[in-house]
Amino acid sequence: MAADPPTLVFAHYFGGSARSWTPLLHALGGSGEQIVPDLPGFGGTAPPMTLTLDTYADYLADRAGVRPWIAVGHSMGGKIALACAARRPSNLVGLVLIAASPPTPQPMSDDDRRASIEAFGNRQSARRQLTSIAGRLPPALLEICVEDELRVAWPAWRWWLEQGSRADISGRTHGLQLPVLIITGDDDRVLGSDTAAQIQRGLPNATLRTIADAGHMVPLEHPERVARLIRDFAAKIGGTAA
Repeated sequence: MAADPPTLVFAHYFGGSARSWTPLLHALGGSGEQIVPDLPGFGGTAPPMTLTLDTYADYLADRAGVRPWIAVGHSMGGKIALACAARRPSNLVGLVLIAASPPTPQPMSDDDRRASIEAFGNRQSARRQLTSIAGRLPPALLEICVEDELRVAWPAWRWWLEQGSRADISGRTHGLQLPVLIITGDDDRVLGSDTAAQIQRGLPNATLRTIADAGHMVPLEHPERVARLIRDFAAKIGGTAA
């Protein structure tokens, strides 16, 4: 008899919040248990006392508890999911990495990094930046993304841009044997077309799926397509669980 699909534990993108997953959660419907937190420092929450990838990784693992689980990470959340896997929790049975920041330093120019730091809390800058990478979204959904960005705590904002995105954990993640589903858009203007393939090369059990006519915000742009891939992946893992 097939086992139930593992619990899905979600880690949102930089500037997002738990509600960034709403379109995808609707598309997933009742596909197993889903845990959807605001990462500390995002969604109006307080940042952690210590800001490191491992702090966020442990936070994600704590949400899962002792149940078998899959970490589902988008962009920044993808790097956090990889950091979690690097710590080898015994009940983590798979990863879904969506337009994920790589385990190596994220490709970003010093000028862009500086501009992003200086744009903190600026509604006009947030709307302009999000429109450039998420112009496919309906206006109401784009406005939610803008509001979420304005709710990020300054320490978390600065940490990701100056430290988290620059961290190199590739030595800890290379060769991980977990099943991994990598999802990317064919028009990701944040990470480019090569990042997903780079991540796949370091993960021997990774499958890469590219969604057409999609950018960096692929889970919000095409939630039904992403949900279908996640359901199939989770069902396969659940079906092979002991």
